[in-house]
Amino acid sequence: MSGATLIRKLLKRLFQALATLATSPARRLLILVSYFRRFVAKVHVPISHDTDSFSTVDSCCTVLTGTSSARCSQSILPLPLHTTPPNAASPVTSTLPGAMPVPRAPQQANLPQTSSPPAVGNAISPNGLPTILHFVPSAVDHKSRYDNRPHVDISRSSGIPALMRSFPNQSCPWLNGDWQRCIHPEGALYLCNGPKRTFTEAHIDEYSFRLMDKCADELYDLARTKSPNFDADDIELVVQVVTDQTDSCQYYFVDHATRTLFWLHDHDGATENIFDEFQGIYDPSHIRYALESQYWMHCERYPKHEFDRVKLLKELREVAVHASAEIITSDTSLSPFGADELSKILELVSHLQENAEEINFPHSTCVVAKFMHYFCRAKYYNFCGLPCARLDADKSVYSEIDSFHPLTRSLSLALDAMLFWAPQTHLSDLRRVWVDKCLNSPRWKDYNAKLMTEWTGITIYSTVMLAVDVSFLAVPNVNISTSQSIGIIATYLSIISITGSLVVSVLLVRQNQRYGCESADNAGDFLYSMTGTFFGDKGLATVNSLPYAMVMWGMIYFSIAMLYNVFKFTTMAMLASVVTGCVVVTMFILWFIWAARELHTFTRLSELILSARRRVLARFGVP
Repeated sequence: MSGATLIRKLLKRLFQALATLATSPARRLLILVSYFRRFVAKVHVPISHDTDSFSTVDSCCTVLTGTSSARCSQSILPLPLHTTPPNAASPVTSTLPGAMPVPRAPQQANLPQTSSPPAVGNAISPNGLPTILHFVPSAVDHKSRYDNRPHVDISRSSGIPALMRSFPNQSCPWLNGDWQRCIHPEGALYLCNGPKRTFTEAHIDEYSFRLMDKCADELYDLARTKSPNFDADDIELVVQVVTDQTDSCQYYFVDHATRTLFWLHDHDGATENIFDEFQGIYDPSHIRYALESQYWMHCERYPKHEFDRVKLLKELREVAVHASAEIITSDTSLSPFGADELSKILELVSHLQENAEEINFPHSTCVVAKFMHYFCRAKYYNFCGLPCARLDADKSVYSEIDSFHPLTRSLSLALDAMLFWAPQTHLSDLRRVWVDKCLNSPRWKDYNAKLMTEWTGITIYSTVMLAVDVSFLAVPNVNISTSQSIGIIATYLSIISITGSLVVSVLLVRQNQRYGCESADNAGDFLYSMTGTFFGDKGLATVNSLPYAMVMWGMIYFSIAMLYNVFKFTTMAMLASVVTGCVVVTMFILWFIWAARELHTFTRLSELILSARRRVLARFGVP
């Protein structure tokens, strides 16, 4: 067969196939390119080959279009078009060895246009929801309910119709199926599906609701795939739609039998969300306390589960009684509540036991769950049940790492000496309250009361000393015009120090009034922000000691100014009397410092001198 005859036969078959196809231009382009490839392959076949070699290709195919189908008996089609939807664009793969690759058709050519919210990088199902969903493990999120609350729509208002005796909740009118509205004792509205045992927040729109419902179904299907015995009456699911994402949701499962949370995926963010950024969390028994704390937060937010309330109240009563006894007998109690608070908790438990048999009271569930959450969280913070468990509230479970440079340590010691070692006292008190980034609530309240008393007293001292300094300048012997006088300069320095002490005291008192009476959680956030700097706890202790240190410097400067004027303008007899009195008073002060050891002055000075001596000797090679 000549080459011209072969070309005519191939072109004839090509035109027949194109005439029977009612496809898009992109599809026609693909078929045309495929026939061209086959033509090139046939041209390279030896002329001695017979045309029956075409019989190796299927001689019959069914071609489907969007509206009709046609059957061609002799056309040879290289693509399985009968299995490809008309609106799908797929790459064409060659079946001939050595053939050229066919370029992919543009993806935008046949994509359906929808008006539903788009899913980035995801296909859209006919109901407007993404076909592929992403599930993100999460903890019990406090922000999803209390932050970003919707506002009241003031454009809608109505009167009270006549004979109005039914008052249905018209929020979320798009609810369907078994979903129902539930009202938390605090007043928040949330959604619950009884048969699915699923919960979510109510401030979502219709699309988010449908997405959340689909996520819940797929999560349960995935759970049944991973665990065939998953269906249990004491397992619940909480699903939250991720903000600004149309194909993702956050979730967690709740197991009431074990009082824990669990997930179907690895929780990579557990260190931050569940473990509160604690280090060294690896023991399953320790992890259980963290999950149980989250469990009680869930029960407090969604109080729909039916507990054995009688048994639970007995457990809470035992825990509160033990904590009360520990508070009374120990000064380093690990209880998250003080003595007065524990007495009120026991009183509340006694009232709750009156209606313990009732099951339709979510208020009681919220109260019990809230208290149990704090006690379980305290067990987690204190590494309960481990060999390294914290037994005293002021003891750390971590080894102390001294990462300060020797120069930084020397500067810190010099600053302590300039501030009369007041930062060391405040640092010791602070570390009894703020241990391992954990806040002990009873100690925090006592610590703040102590600070308020100290700063209030210093404010009074500063006011008195300021009046004394100003009065001293009015003494006839003090010549203000002689500004270069040592007495005048020392008096001015005293006034500056006293004024600084007064200002810092007022600012600290105001700050303490704002944060000192806060809850333990808010106070913990405040302390974390204050101690999370380069200086750490030492920085906050130094700030708290500034009023005391500046008052002391004000008194010292005033003493210098007074003694200078006494020694300059007095007789010999008066001078002897003043010197004798100064020596006696100085001895009493030094004796008090030595006996009380409040500032540990001599110990620290001796350590400083010995350390400097060792460094000097080591520098010169003297053993």
